[in-house]
Amino acid sequence: MVRRTVLALVLAASTLAPTASHAALFGHSSNTPDRGKMVKVTLKNRTSAPMDLLVEDKPITLAANGEYELKAAEGTHVYGADKSVKLTVTRDLNGTTCSFR
Repeated sequence: MVRRTVLALVLAASTLAPTASHAALFGHSSNTPDRGKMVKVTLKNRTSAPMDLLVEDKPITLAANGEYELKAAEGTHVYGADKSVKLTVTRDLNGTTCSFR
């Protein structure tokens, strides 16, 4: 009884494994979440000093009174130097300017 159950599980796993591995080749990997539509936002530094930001894993330095055109997927987080979330990109922000002081 136990051997039949184990054999059935092994056969099921071997049948599904090739399908999952080929899905990643065609961009349908279950490990990459669908982040949604792309949003354009202008980030503006309203201080007299440069500001360091982190967009997901990409560091950005905004010059004093400078701007940065950001094109990111919905749900993207913009972090400050203190590692706190300064902005979460949403569909409502498309085409707007977000200022930091």
